[in-house]
Amino acid sequence: MEFGEYSGAVNAWVNEVLRNRGVNAELTLKYCRDIEQYAEKTDDPKLMGFAYYYSGETYYILNDAGGLFRCITKAISYLDQAKQWDMVARSYNIMAITSQSRGNALIAMDYYLTGLGYCRKYRLYAEENIINLNLGSLYLVNGQWSEAQKYFEKLAYYVRDEKTTENYYSLMSCVAVSLGRCFLQREQFERAQQKIECLDQCMGRLEKPEQIAVLCFKTEFYHRAGRVTLRDECIHKIHGMMDMDMAVMDLFEDIYGLCELLLEIDNENVFWDIIDILEKLTKNANIVNLQRRIISLKINYYRRHDDEESYLALAGIYYELTEAMERENHYMVANMLAVRSSLEQANAKRREVEKANEQLLEKSETDPLTHLANRFRLNDYSEQTFEEALAAEEPFAVEILDIDYFKEYNDNYGHQAGDVCILAIAEELQKMQGERIFCARYGGDEFIIIYKQMTEEEVFEEAGGLRERILARRITHAYSKALPVVTISQGICWDIPGEENRSWDFLHAADAMLYRVKKRSRNNISMGRLDGYETKSGD
Repeated sequence: MEFGEYSGAVNAWVNEVLRNRGVNAELTLKYCRDIEQYAEKTDDPKLMGFAYYYSGETYYILNDAGGLFRCITKAISYLDQAKQWDMVARSYNIMAITSQSRGNALIAMDYYLTGLGYCRKYRLYAEENIINLNLGSLYLVNGQWSEAQKYFEKLAYYVRDEKTTENYYSLMSCVAVSLGRCFLQREQFERAQQKIECLDQCMGRLEKPEQIAVLCFKTEFYHRAGRVTLRDECIHKIHGMMDMDMAVMDLFEDIYGLCELLLEIDNENVFWDIIDILEKLTKNANIVNLQRRIISLKINYYRRHDDEESYLALAGIYYELTEAMERENHYMVANMLAVRSSLEQANAKRREVEKANEQLLEKSETDPLTHLANRFRLNDYSEQTFEEALAAEEPFAVEILDIDYFKEYNDNYGHQAGDVCILAIAEELQKMQGERIFCARYGGDEFIIIYKQMTEEEVFEEAGGLRERILARRITHAYSKALPVVTISQGICWDIPGEENRSWDFLHAADAMLYRVKKRSRNNISMGRLDGYETKSGD
């Protein structure tokens, strides 16, 4: 969020919130209240959304689920009004994590998928990475290895190009551990071994919680592989690293799985040491579901040792915790409904306006400036063509292209000149159109090309030809960082669709390819498949 349009006092409050978040809860909440009071007087949804979001985040850190849901519910409504889509996505993610930790996987799934929808719609790559990791983890915990693997592989695709980012090794270790567990559960031991080797390279760059997660995975791998000595070495290391300063929600699943293994191999001393720490941490965090799961581990222990008295005593506690968990679930369901209701109320007027505008636009299938197909015609055509390709098992390709540094072009030459530039691009697209190529203006300086029944080489040749023809026009652009003339960047997804695919999967993959071009260079082409693998580039 940018706050350049606000006064110095507002910016000072914002900076204090960002400086104290995760460090000083009391100060964070104080400055959030200051912002909230100011925003109330000025009727500012952007500031209200900011204040409620960071209040909610603070309650999350404090393990106050009631405070979190109360604030985040309000935050989403205001952030949606202010079109702060990245924070909307983060809001759904934080509610999903909280719901998952409290034992309601279905509500968590709903929140994750809603957040992911915002990410894909508004190209929020950073938020999408986080949600993909969390969604994959949810599938993993629930034993759906194949589904989990899909989300982890999507994340791996983005992460491998982010070596310069601050949290690169942290993300890499998360991806490697997660994929390794999927491979292990599917008995793909060689692929799991490869992840062990990758993690060994990362280990020295990881924080303590991440190291524990890595060691838990290695323990499981060595156990499954029958390498007892290495397994016990990992257990010894974990045992020495466990303390009361751990963030229990971040490591619970890893440690819980370790405890199950310790029960299996009858390592009672380490089991009880870890259980003691874990039990204290979950009680401090006041997360009923996690407390309940620890009790289940202890019950399993007493069952194995025929200690009926201890077993029956814990069974009563388990029942009480189950009742408390049911009450929490009722609260979470009510909150989910409240979120939906709040958004409906906040956006009712906006939807009416948007609907009226859509009805006007739908009357025409042609973009008024370029006379290419507009978005409505594009949607119809892409769906129809995709279904035909799916039925015939034929190739289908989508290209997204935009004009390099077009904002700078508009800022320096004026919007009228910008329209002339867009028309020039559209003229070249008009020349391409035919039985197998369909072109549309997607919006602003973005265009979409649909290719049907064409080989990968044919599509790449057509895209390259378009790039060269636009260069040949020599439209002056002195403010471009690519060349002193107008150029385009192109992202293409070519593949043969399967039953699990939809037309928008191609659009999303093409957009990811375009993003890769812009990160690497401009005036270029990146072509790849649905799985994100790049097959060709214009280099």
